Amino acid sequence: MRLAREARGISLRDISEQTRISMRYLEAIETNEYKRLPGGIFNRSFIKAYAKYIGFDEQAALEGYARTMREQGDTDDDVATSPYRSRVYTDGNSRSPLVTLLLAILILGVLSLIVWGAKHWYERREAARSESNNPQAVNPQGAQTAATAPAAPVNATQPAQASGAFHIQFKARGQKVWLTTFADDSRKPIKFSLQTDEAREFDPQQSLRFIYAPAKALEVTINGRPLRVEQDKAEMLITKDNYEQFLQ
Repeated sequence: MRLAREARGISLRDISEQTRISMRYLEAIETNEYKRLPGGIFNRSFIKAYAKYIGFDEQAALEGYARTMREQGDTDDDVATSPYRSRVYTDGNSRSPLVTLLLAILILGVLSLIVWGAKHWYERREAARSESNNPQAVNPQGAQTAATAPAAPVNATQPAQASGAFHIQFKARGQKVWLTTFADDSRKPIKFSLQTDEAREFDPQQSLRFIYAPAKALEVTINGRPLRVEQDKAEMLITKDNYEQFLQ
């Protein structure tokens, strides 16, 4: 077999890398020192793998092995003659496949937790940014209800508040209304809902932006005067300077 290997220009290292058989085992095969091998079926497997790689007749190689073993007075080649725990044909420095599998599962689990945590953090950050900077509509299912005392109905004909006042009242008419308000320059929203005929009042310094749904059920008064709620929108910004253009 050694002559066949050398005739084909194949090195032992090439065979070792491709068959995963230790160099010292390959050298033992070439010198018929089979006692250096694990024994039994491992010997036969090594010899077949060696012969196959170099293009040597596998059956002839096994017959030569059996003949040599008989000549050396050792015929017990069907079972391993020495402890051999590794499932990879190396010098015994390889890791058990079970340990490798467990390590792979552990690594995948850690990576999955990292990816899940990063995704969860990113979604929460985007949701917070969207809510604080670019609110587009109020979610009826998630709106927070603020407990407020019922306010007295506002008479549209009552006199306006004192000069310079900026008093705003919201009232639900016929059905529940959801609102989110931003007073003056605050980026912190106030979310609440109004039951039918329930009212809530605000006294901002300069402006009030509010998001509402549904528009048809919302009544707004400023300083006691009714405001025209835009039906085709879900958001309005009223200030001390522009609110009169929205009055009815």
